[in-house]
Amino acid sequence: MRDAGMAGSGFVLGWLMSKTWSDPACQMGLIVFLVATAVMFLAFVLSVVGHGRATSRPDHEDDDVD
Repeated sequence: MRDAGMAGSGFVLGWLMSKTWSDPACQMGLIVFLVATAVMFLAFVLSVVGHGRATSRPDHEDDDVD
């Protein structure tokens, strides 16, 4: 199902770009939209990847159970 969604999204985006690219006034809007989307996606990915990092806590080194 995920592959079908990706293919459908690609088809719709390609169709939208072909319609929008013929209008010079819409070219800049499309470029700004794509760049803003890429920046937001990158920020989201970096926040998700950075969120799971473990930090060392030196004050809890004596928690070992013998």
